[in-house]
Amino acid sequence: MRVSAIMTMNPKILMEAAISGKKKSNGKPKGKQAKVRDYEAHVLVCKGGDCKKRGSKDVKKALKDELRSVGMNRDVRLDSVECLGLCKHGPNAIVYPGGTWYLGLDEGEAREVARSHIKNGEPVEHLAAEFRPKKKAN
Repeated sequence: MRVSAIMTMNPKILMEAAISGKKKSNGKPKGKQAKVRDYEAHVLVCKGGDCKKRGSKDVKKALKDELRSVGMNRDVRLDSVECLGLCKHGPNAIVYPGGTWYLGLDEGEAREVARSHIKNGEPVEHLAAEFRPKKKAN
């Protein structure tokens, strides 16, 4: 919704929308509120240009196949995203909860991540990226 449209709307309607969580346009409700499924894990696989050239599609397929083979395909959300950055290290993936980054995965490593990290909850330390310290504000 554009800012100009919000500023011209009735404040009572805006307050009701904020409280109810339902989107309203011109004072009319817009269907039911969406419900989000609760997954045990969420995996983001980069499909940007460099990662794609290096096999991100095969990495995602390996993750999906391994999750299916261990019976977790319905418990894990597996999504492709346009770019995670760090392109020269791809294919890259992030596993939540925890936000563990895996850089330069191949199909075999993707299967290991699925079994060890996603199924058993143990990040694959030798594949996980190290976090650099945050820069201190001046």
